[in-house]
Amino acid sequence: MIGTALPGCAGGRVNLWPIFFHEARSVRADSGPRVVKTTEVLYPLFTRQSDPDGTWHALRPFYNYDHRNGTDQRRVQYMWPLGLHFSTPGGEGRHSFFPFFGYVKVDSADPQRSYFHGHVLQFLRWGRNDAGPYFALFPLAGVTHGVISDTWSFLLFPLLSYYRQGDYVRWDVVWPFAGRGRSPDGSIETWRAWPFYVHKRQDRAQELREAHRLLWFLARWGIVDRRGDYYHSVFAALPFYATIRTWDRSGNLIAHQTSVLGVGFSRDSRDKPQRTGWSLLWTLVRKSSEPKLDDSRIFPFYWRVSSYPTEDKEAGRSWTRRKMLWPILWIDSDNRNPQVHMKGLVVAPFYWHYAQVYRDQDGPARTGRSITLWPLATWQQDPDGARHVWAVSHGWKDTTTGFKRNYRAFLDFFQYHRDAQGERETRILGRLYHHRRGAAGRYLSLASLFTYDGTGDVVGEQGKYFSALFGLVKCSWTDEWRRWRIFYVPLGGPPKSNAENGDDFID
Repeated sequence: MIGTALPGCAGGRVNLWPIFFHEARSVRADSGPRVVKTTEVLYPLFTRQSDPDGTWHALRPFYNYDHRNGTDQRRVQYMWPLGLHFSTPGGEGRHSFFPFFGYVKVDSADPQRSYFHGHVLQFLRWGRNDAGPYFALFPLAGVTHGVISDTWSFLLFPLLSYYRQGDYVRWDVVWPFAGRGRSPDGSIETWRAWPFYVHKRQDRAQELREAHRLLWFLARWGIVDRRGDYYHSVFAALPFYATIRTWDRSGNLIAHQTSVLGVGFSRDSRDKPQRTGWSLLWTLVRKSSEPKLDDSRIFPFYWRVSSYPTEDKEAGRSWTRRKMLWPILWIDSDNRNPQVHMKGLVVAPFYWHYAQVYRDQDGPARTGRSITLWPLATWQQDPDGARHVWAVSHGWKDTTTGFKRNYRAFLDFFQYHRDAQGERETRILGRLYHHRRGAAGRYLSLASLFTYDGTGDVVGEQGKYFSALFGLVKCSWTDEWRRWRIFYVPLGGPPKSNAENGDDFID
């Protein structure tokens, strides 16, 4: 007779955990009561959950799927993080299984916004955009549109290739060793005989850039002319000497950065000092100051960066990060917003501590805090007073939810949650021990051996109840009546009009 309960999974609770569990609960939300339905089969292998917003399910550890109600938005993550498939209401679809294959497709009423790209092992590529269809088999031959540039084609790469971006085109022979590029009007030019010599020139209405490189990075020189603003030149003969100098339109030197044998100095005095600083060992040891930024370091032992919202560098209003024995110790402090003060302390990878203090004008300060002892436990306090504890699984936010949905259930030893209204929930090993208590009452479950529910939030259940031994023994009651069920046979109960609703066999 337990089979009578299973077709009625739209409501009620069936507790044969970990073999099978289903419940439909009415939960509190800002928009009003919401019915959340949860189904678990052979936990933790399969879980399905739905609410008014949408549905998700996971077949662990292989894949998870979610869908937003009323939209075409769907997503599948399988063998996370390798496989991904999703579609959006805007007509975008994507499917990839890294690194073997993938495609992305966008459908739009505007042909210039519609495209399709597909690849297999990055060697075979095909697709279509407003420039037309394309096909490429790397490195033999092919052409692509909108992948590397507007158009990129090749023959026995790197023997011969062609590159086009806008009206600029470039031919390369045995890339990257020899190449020649030019736009029709000559505003963009490129010569490459790498590593011996490279020349690039871009002449635009507002700016002229020209650069020369000799023996790759050992020597370089060039100019940047911001027409109407400033002009600066670059010269470097590494590791001996490097300098960048900037002049205004009157020919006055307004900024310079110079390094001689690893000892550097910089200064920018446009209108007022913009940048000052010095460095040793090519910036491994450095101290510099800009209008909204201060930077000092003795890498990797100490590194301090401060950012300010204004050039006044108002005391107490900054974002500061200190790194010691990089990347082990990180200390953050953010006071740029007078209403929010954020702090962080990380001793990677074992200790993570973040705090936020909200200073409301019409009330006391509110504090949010998260402490993780990785990989053992996380303790979190929300600004509204809610508290959470996770062990061994942690509570870090995961925007993709891929890891949590596919793998977290295997690690979820202990959870504790207390919301802002004082309702508390404790879980050990999934639903082996599950306890909720609050203003509405108490719910306690020991796997499928014993269940007590005094909350009244189960859809389809009448009054309070307890059950034992997979529901073989159950008692439900209200102030007006009491009902027993022995071996799924109901004894007594509510008026006939209620019993006819089919609730007698819901556990």
